[in-house]
Amino acid sequence: MTAVATADARRQGIARTGMLAALASETVFFGTLLSAYLFMRLDQPGWLQITATPARLILPVLNTSVLVVSALAVTLGERAVARGSQRGLAAGLAAALVLGLVFVGGQILEFSSNGMRPGDQAFGGVFFTLMGFHALHVLAGVVLLGINLVRTRLGDFSPARHIAVTMGTWFWVYVTAVWLAMFVGLYLI
Repeated sequence: MTAVATADARRQGIARTGMLAALASETVFFGTLLSAYLFMRLDQPGWLQITATPARLILPVLNTSVLVVSALAVTLGERAVARGSQRGLAAGLAAALVLGLVFVGGQILEFSSNGMRPGDQAFGGVFFTLMGFHALHVLAGVVLLGINLVRTRLGDFSPARHIAVTMGTWFWVYVTAVWLAMFVGLYLI
């Protein structure tokens, strides 16, 4: 193994370890907020609750579908660059970026249509904190996707050199997984 290959492998290991540590801390953060929400909701049945009627679930289900498809798109893009397809990577990143923005738009619509305000009891505050921080994470992911898309167009990635794409994909899939847990906790329990 050459010195360059050894240095690349070391940088990739550091990037992976750093991302795993960041995602672990984010898991504690979101887990704490979701747990607080669920404890308050289950402990205080009289508090304002989101009723999971079929009509009420249309927007959250559509939004969830958009985010899941975006995670699939970015994953396929990452696999494409591993095979040497810059075009496949660009298509996956662009699709995920657009779908991420659609998701945030859906979140804004959800905020405005649910009848709660951030100051409504602790329940509403936790709900909005949870939803707001997730939306901020999605926006951070959109920025990462955008940076990787620009770098793709500049030819920065190859099958042997695309750790930034892999880390962006990990983050995006993680944000999607967090949303799936939130969807269950906020709308189905």
